[in-house]
Amino acid sequence: MTALLDINGLSLTLKGRRLLDDVRLHLEPGKIIGLVGASGSGKSLTARSIIGLPPKGAHLTGNVLFDDRSLLTLSDDELCHLRGRDIGIVFQDSSAAFDPLMTIGDHIVEPIRWHLGLDRDAAVVMAKQALDRAEFPANIDAFHRYPHEISGGQRQRAMIAVAIALSPKLLLADEPTTALDVTTEASIFNLFRKLAREEGIAIIVVSHDLPAIAMLSDHIALIEAGRIVEETTTSDLMADAPPRLAAIFASSQPHDASPARVDSDIILRASHLSFEYRHKKALDDVSFSLRYGECLGIVGQSGSGKSTLARIITGLATPLGGNLEAAKTPCRIQMVFQDPMGSLNPRWTLGQSITEPLHTERLDPSTKMQRVINALQEVGLDADFAHRYPHQVSGGQAQRAAIARAIINRPDILVLDEPVSALDIGVRSQILDLLDDLRRRYGLAMIFITHDLGVARGIANHLLVMQQGRVVEEGATATVLADPKHAYTRALVEASPALNHKVFAPRPLEG
Repeated sequence: MTALLDINGLSLTLKGRRLLDDVRLHLEPGKIIGLVGASGSGKSLTARSIIGLPPKGAHLTGNVLFDDRSLLTLSDDELCHLRGRDIGIVFQDSSAAFDPLMTIGDHIVEPIRWHLGLDRDAAVVMAKQALDRAEFPANIDAFHRYPHEISGGQRQRAMIAVAIALSPKLLLADEPTTALDVTTEASIFNLFRKLAREEGIAIIVVSHDLPAIAMLSDHIALIEAGRIVEETTTSDLMADAPPRLAAIFASSQPHDASPARVDSDIILRASHLSFEYRHKKALDDVSFSLRYGECLGIVGQSGSGKSTLARIITGLATPLGGNLEAAKTPCRIQMVFQDPMGSLNPRWTLGQSITEPLHTERLDPSTKMQRVINALQEVGLDADFAHRYPHQVSGGQAQRAAIARAIINRPDILVLDEPVSALDIGVRSQILDLLDDLRRRYGLAMIFITHDLGVARGIANHLLVMQQGRVVEEGATATVLADPKHAYTRALVEASPALNHKVFAPRPLEG
């Protein structure tokens, strides 16, 4: 079959640096390529260069043939007509991609009218058809809702509806499921498979998660330092994986967390916690206990109550009912958030942010700086990082700085809300090893919230599985994941790429 997209020798130079080097990819209609690589490897830059959105000042060479047209020779106006019409784009952060002042319906109608020149009524019909093709829940009136009024998974489907409204030939998806739970991720991937198989749309999916991407793609390409260094079909990945891809796969395999002291005392006990949000129960009769030196994992789909529980534990919300009792007063609790760039002040150096928890202690500047340097060294960063700003470090380094800020005043409990979901596998493993080392070294009690069951298995000693605000199963992590008793837990395990032993067997198309 003739290639729809043929990339030959694509190179990109910016300010004298070669960021893409001789990239070559070939994609046929109805096929899916997974482009995998670590942060900064050039995978998103490749996708943006294909559609004519490279960084300002970048110099591109090589050739990108799309449907027998050379994209690198097109004018900006010609590219604008191509994007959205023949090439659809699905971004990583659906919240940032949508205009908060426009309804979902208007987001879909606007490109239809711009490209086809239809009146609003005709565009509305096409937009609703796009929502149906994207399998947006029929019981939710997406057309008249704003982006903040629907869940993350629903926003992602709405963004896919925008991208496929005009039946493009090519779909580019840049980390489309990073912040989604495993069951939502599986449903989005199943949708992509349907679009490829039934509508013949060619798809490039950019991701740092090899097990997840292997469930979706026909072909996988590994990019490092701007070069495609290895390629293979998904069917060959397990049988005869190239060495670099084999190493990434090996590092992505979950391992059991190091044990906690079984004789340690309880530091925090929750009894029958409840909470309501807009007259809807967000927590319903939640109870658990946390011991010194233990990591308690909390897993569940989006909207299951995980983050609400974290807010109550950290004092950011007050429960409607129930009790939360700490073994000591005061009990120091610190939190590490999902997005370090969002939680660090962009106008402050990392040192200033890390110093912030010490504001209640009367310390002279030199003592404070030494505490900052010690905290940085404990998380594997040099003292020089104290003088850098968030935009001057990588995502993994920023998360290490956020952890340094959380541990600088030696908390009793560390609450971590999806702290590694946006990190590539190599950096994620380093952060998890760091947290495990801190837990064992200082006897820290940790509460680790995640939608990734593979991550939960590697960090948590005890596991709570939450569904619609209730704890449906709990126990030792390895036991719960190896032999889940509740149907909901079994569904999560089955949908998890890291835990599903058939991860590289192509999944049957659902529906």
